[in-house]
Amino acid sequence: MITELNGKPLLTFALVSCNQESFVREAVEAALAQSYSPLQIILSDDCSDDRSFEIMREMAQAYRGPHQLTLNRNPVRKIMGGHMNRVLELTRGELIVIAAADDVSLPHRTEVVYETWEKSGRQATSIFSDLIQIDEAGKQIDRLFNFEDEQPSARERMVELNGNPLSYLETLKPTVHGCSHAICPRLYRRFGPLPEQVVYEDKVLAFRSVLAGKVYYINEPLVRYRLHGANLHKYLSGDRAAVSRSSLEQLEERQLAGFMNRTVMYAAFLHDLQTARELEPCEGADYGEMCRVAKRHQLHLMLMSQYLQNGLIGKYRILPSLLRTGLDQSERKLIMSRLVPKWLYLYFRLANNQIRCAWQRKHLGWRSEKYRALS
Repeated sequence: MITELNGKPLLTFALVSCNQESFVREAVEAALAQSYSPLQIILSDDCSDDRSFEIMREMAQAYRGPHQLTLNRNPVRKIMGGHMNRVLELTRGELIVIAAADDVSLPHRTEVVYETWEKSGRQATSIFSDLIQIDEAGKQIDRLFNFEDEQPSARERMVELNGNPLSYLETLKPTVHGCSHAICPRLYRRFGPLPEQVVYEDKVLAFRSVLAGKVYYINEPLVRYRLHGANLHKYLSGDRAAVSRSSLEQLEERQLAGFMNRTVMYAAFLHDLQTARELEPCEGADYGEMCRVAKRHQLHLMLMSQYLQNGLIGKYRILPSLLRTGLDQSERKLIMSRLVPKWLYLYFRLANNQIRCAWQRKHLGWRSEKYRALS
């Protein structure tokens, strides 16, 4: 354990960036302003095409404060799984507070995370908090999405969430907000590096904690989470934001990528289940049932990906297998709407969206600006 005179352990604040030139300066300022000490700050860029890394380097060179700075730029793009693996290689702290370069952490974020870890008897392996939503300019906005149904009802400031691995595989709850996530490196020591191609690293790390650690929630906003063009589409309803052919095609690509990325996520779950079963099985855990559930979801997501990539004949061949894996209402609507030639689907969807968005721009106030930003 690395300590200073105050007796506290060294922690790590890891700021990760990829093509976030417009926001990275504010994010770095927030990292450098963290009140906790001793603190290692890692500024890591995933081979950005813009000036994100140059801004990080300039600010690191100008810094004269108490924190220990580590600067990194990946020579090739690693995606989130590979990027987090590199961050772990550079980490020297006993906890890692993870931050994205388009968000802003409040100055006391690391301090409160440390207090929560101490409250858990240093057993917490995933810690996350409430958040404040801001727009592209940094102005606080009404919640475009919320997690009120997923947060604990208790009024305590710091709450342990009782996660069940089998339930998590079905529901992905408790929902750990990746933008406010802090983890213990022992998750890596036990399960190994993340798969390089994992995009939903927060869900994989949360599953590791549900499987072999503890998850704590801080009932206090510690991060200003920014909604902007690159991430806003995740919270808009369906494909209503697409009001041009190009934007509709981009949405189709994002939808396909979502199914493919979740397929990789469930493959990571299966790997971690196998590791847990071999190294240190949890008493009473039904690993066979958990593996069956994970494989069922993985197959379902893989078939959804293949379905969206195929032409009409291929879709009709895949459809029976896909139906046997089970479909929710939104998925059933999705696959049935694609059982027509793609040009016809795009034509009718585009016309419908243009009519719908015209109404929304007239009646929904500031949110209409977000729809225009994505079109």
